[in-house]
Amino acid sequence: MRLAYTLSGAAPHYKKYQIAANSLTVGVPKLIPVTTAAGVAVATTTSAADMVGVTLDTATYVTAQQTDGTSAERLVTLIINPDAVWAMLMSQGATLGTALTLRAVTTASSDGLTVTTGESWTATEYVDGVAWGYDGANVGQMRRISSTSATAGTMSVAFDYDTVVGDNFIRAPWWPSQSLAIQLTTNLDGADASIVVGTGAQFKTVELVLGDHTNGGRTDSWVYAISGDHVWGPRPT
Repeated sequence: MRLAYTLSGAAPHYKKYQIAANSLTVGVPKLIPVTTAAGVAVATTTSAADMVGVTLDTATYVTAQQTDGTSAERLVTLIINPDAVWAMLMSQGATLGTALTLRAVTTASSDGLTVTTGESWTATEYVDGVAWGYDGANVGQMRRISSTSATAGTMSVAFDYDTVVGDNFIRAPWWPSQSLAIQLTTNLDGADASIVVGTGAQFKTVELVLGDHTNGGRTDSWVYAISGDHVWGPRPT
């Protein structure tokens, strides 16, 4: 994940912290140290509670005195603003960069409210998630999913045009200001779009930046989110 902006408009604030394990990927959330640990802990795909910040660099953890003249203290630089909004690439699964799946319309809708694809929208529940047009007349339009069935998703607000057989849509389990959890990819750097709405680590969705067929939207769509449990910010209730 990368910094998109801060809600206050303030510049990012940087601090260095000792690590307690190898920190070999940039853009990973770090948490308060666990009991007796040497330094900050790393998030998991489903938990970012007590977040301190997100890494800007890497370091290798050591505990013994070094013979090469370097210090055993190994630090990483974190952006620690509690109002930082993080851009996370959407991926269709736990591996960062996996292309989002296209959902092709199999039955047309005359009112623009239903996207029928002949596949389940309930096996992985997408109520309160988003669907958007990848191509066709509704390209680029996004709508909140209000109900689901074994073959279709129904929108809370109609798409501007009827859905037509062969049009492609993409869906994801987040909606701006509604979603309070984002499951991270295995490398903790992106967002797993294949999971049930409401599942994942403590991040609140601020906005969605969605691509389509004109700009490689299957591999270039983003969820922007703020920490929902930051050690320097308001505590969750």
